[in-house]
Amino acid sequence: MSDRNLIPYFLTFGPILLVGAFMMWPASEAIGLRGMQSLVDEMDSLMPLLIAAMLGTMMVLGGVYLMISEMMENTSGMNKQLLNIASVLIVVTMVSFIFGLGSNVTVINEADGEIDADDEAFAYEDENDRTNTLSNSFDAGNTVWQMSPLTWGLSLVIIGLVAFMMKRPESAMDYVMPALMPVGTLFLSLPIINNPGLFNMVFPVVLLVHIIIGGLMFSGKVTVPGSTEEGA
Repeated sequence: MSDRNLIPYFLTFGPILLVGAFMMWPASEAIGLRGMQSLVDEMDSLMPLLIAAMLGTMMVLGGVYLMISEMMENTSGMNKQLLNIASVLIVVTMVSFIFGLGSNVTVINEADGEIDADDEAFAYEDENDRTNTLSNSFDAGNTVWQMSPLTWGLSLVIIGLVAFMMKRPESAMDYVMPALMPVGTLFLSLPIINNPGLFNMVFPVVLLVHIIIGGLMFSGKVTVPGSTEEGA
């Protein structure tokens, strides 16, 4: 049991949880006051989705981080340096997601916060004070989230590049890991393109790619580049 590799499990089941929560999240297509209000309107039913989103995020990004770590075990020089950069980018992405989800938790938890003009302890002065606080929290989370496709996508590009340099493709399955380069390039370009509708289409596709890689690892058709299983 202790020898079981967590990478395929995390890459397969993490994205399923995350994309499910993303599709059902009320604020996925709303911004500003409308986005904040959409969370307030559905606050009684959002905590299970938040848990699923948080668990899915930790699993999928943790799976990518573990994959990078395993690739680094049998690399040196430039490849190892590139993978170090990719691991930092994944950590930054994870922090961004945690901060973004935390901002949504703040909106949900404080939506029915007490209003008391006289009591300064744990109470808002008036309705405008509460609304402004919730709106600022929601916008702060969105601000951090804006760059997460860039950091995540760039890490995928690096992983695909290093995988290609470690083993030149000889069969169809050898192209699976290098295929992360175009997928990551599309993902990191989303903040530049600035099309929310395109993000809603591309993000599930990126998660689907992680699921495919995890599934192929389960079946033994794809291994982590440089791993002991590959060299055996």
